[in-house]
Amino acid sequence: MTTLRFTTHRFYDLSLDQLYEIMCLRDLVFVVGQKVTAVQEVDGEDRDYHHVCGWDEVGDLRAYARVSYDETPAKVGRVAVHPDLQRTGLGSQLMGVIQTELGDRSGAMHAQAHLEAWYRSLGWHREGDLFMEAEIPHVFMTWPPKS
Repeated sequence: MTTLRFTTHRFYDLSLDQLYEIMCLRDLVFVVGQKVTAVQEVDGEDRDYHHVCGWDEVGDLRAYARVSYDETPAKVGRVAVHPDLQRTGLGSQLMGVIQTELGDRSGAMHAQAHLEAWYRSLGWHREGDLFMEAEIPHVFMTWPPKS
């Protein structure tokens, strides 16, 4: 299994190269792979998030998510793993970093419905009914704070 080096940055602390890598990976996963329109993907909210990045040994971005640690609950979104590396454990590594950084804070996300069981295996809980977002079935999931 590949192990990544994870970094977390506020938007304005990202270098232009890092921001470019983030946008390329999100485009590959969401726009190309899942046919989400670029209008929905580039939503203007990135400035309000921390960007959790998983870099491989040569410095390529392989896993990514954005998290609003300053909100309660913290919002997790845009969870992405390079298509060639999905189902290799990198997503679990990424979510482990996020859950550690959440600490005693609660979290929430709109998770793609087909990933619900995987998120549940990581400790997330579904709340409510299935809904559509970007023409993809989603469920609302929460992360309980540590007691």
